[in-house]
Amino acid sequence: MALAGLHTETPTIFLRPRPLARSPGSFILLPLLPHPRPLKPLPPEVWSKVLSYVIDDGEDSRMAVPERRVFFRDKWRLLFVCKSWVDVILPLLYSRVHIFTVSALQKFAAHLCASDQRWDSIRRIPYSTPGRWVQMLDLTEMMLVHSTDLLSVDSNLVRIFPLLPFLRNLYLIPEMLLSNRALVALQCKDGISELRSLKGLKVSVSSEQGSFQPFVPSLDTVINLLRHCPRLEQLEIICVVTANSELDPDIDLDPSALQNDESLLPPLHLPYLKFLCLFAIPICPLFRILLHTPLPALRRLVVTPCGDLYSPQLSTLLSAHGCNLTSLRINIPRYPLPILSTGTGDPPPWSVLTSCPELHRLTLNYPLPSLTLPAAPPVPGVPPPQPHPLRVLTIPRPNARFLRGLEVLLPRLPSLTVIRVRSVRWLRAGVSGKALEAGVQGEMHEWRRRFLRRGVRLVDGEWRDPG
Repeated sequence: MALAGLHTETPTIFLRPRPLARSPGSFILLPLLPHPRPLKPLPPEVWSKVLSYVIDDGEDSRMAVPERRVFFRDKWRLLFVCKSWVDVILPLLYSRVHIFTVSALQKFAAHLCASDQRWDSIRRIPYSTPGRWVQMLDLTEMMLVHSTDLLSVDSNLVRIFPLLPFLRNLYLIPEMLLSNRALVALQCKDGISELRSLKGLKVSVSSEQGSFQPFVPSLDTVINLLRHCPRLEQLEIICVVTANSELDPDIDLDPSALQNDESLLPPLHLPYLKFLCLFAIPICPLFRILLHTPLPALRRLVVTPCGDLYSPQLSTLLSAHGCNLTSLRINIPRYPLPILSTGTGDPPPWSVLTSCPELHRLTLNYPLPSLTLPAAPPVPGVPPPQPHPLRVLTIPRPNARFLRGLEVLLPRLPSLTVIRVRSVRWLRAGVSGKALEAGVQGEMHEWRRRFLRRGVRLVDGEWRDPG
C-alpha cells in the first residue's frame, strides 16, 4: 500500500515470471527513472510574440491581389489550431486589416458597430473590441464597380472611424474622394493625434470660388484634418483634374514673402514627417501652407508636377524643403506644358543638386533636365565647394545629351556608384555581338564602358549589370 501510494500518477505494473506455476509469484515493477515534471505553460505575452512572426511575415508584399486575398484568408485558420490561441491571435489578426471589396467593408463595419453596442460600461477599457485592436486599415486595393459604391464606402467609413481609437496607419482608395463628413469623422475620432501614415488622400481644387460640388471635400476640411495629425510620418496627397491648374503670375512663392502674406493661413505642425508625396498639386492654399510649414524630419519626397517640370512651383518646393532630403523622385508631369529651352535647344539648367545638398537617391523622368552645380570660385584662398553625396541616379532611358552633361559633373560626384536605366533591360547571354551593339543596347554598352572608367556602374531596370 505504501508503494502504491508513491506512484499514484501511473498504474502499478505487476510482473509474473512463472504464470503457470501452482502458486505464481508477482513483483511490482519499480521505475528506474524519476517521473518527468510537467512543462510550465508559456505566458500569453510569449505566444503573442511568436505568433506575430507568423502573421506579419511580410510575404504578401510581392503577391498579386487574388493571391493576397487567399493568403490573408488562410491566416484566420490559426484560430482552429488551439483553443487557447484565440485570445492571442484575434488582436494580431485585427491589427492589420486589408479590405478588397465593398461587401467586405460593409461586413466589417457592421461587426464593429454590433460589437460596440454590446460593450457595457462595467469594463475597465472604454473602447470596444475588435475596434481598439485595429492599428492599420488598408483600402488601396478595393475595387469600385458600381456607381453606388462611392456612397457605400463613404458611409461605412463614417461609421467605423470613431470606433478605431488606436489607428496608426490609414491607406485610402486613391481613386475616391472622401466627403466632408468622412474627413470630419476621422478628424474628431479619439487618437487622431497618434496617426502616423495617411496615404491616398484625394483632394479637389476648384477654379470657381464659392462653387458647391456635392460629395467633394473642401480644402479647409483637409487642412483642419492635417492640423490634428501632429505625429504624421508619411503623407500622400492626390489632386484631381482642375480647370485652372497653371501658375498664377501674381502669386509670389518666395518663402520670405509668404511670411509677410496676411492672407496665408497659419502653418501646419508636422515635426515628424519623413515621407511626402504630392501628386499634381496646383498653386492653392494647401500647397502654400505646405510650402510655409517647416518639415525638419523630411527625408523622402515624391512629386508629380502639375504643369511644366521646370516650373517655379517645383523649384520653390525644393528650395523650401530640400535641405535635408536624401531621396527625391520626380514623376512625369500630370498636365505637361511646352518645355522652355535655351537658344541651343537644350533644356534649361536645373539646380536640384544645389537645392538638395544631402541627396543620395535621385529619380528623374522625361523631359530630363540639365543638372548643374555651382562652379568653384576663382578667388585664391577660397576653399572649393564640397562634393555632392549623390549615390544612385535613375533615369527612364539613355539620353546622350543628359549623360554627356553628367559625365562632366562626375568629378563633383565622388559618391555616385550606380546609374539605373529604368525602362531598359539588358539582353540575355548568347545574343550575337551585332545585336548587342545596335540601337539602345549599343548605346547602353558604350555608356557603360565610359562610366566604368570612373567607377560608376550602369544597370538596367532590374538592377542587373551584364559584366
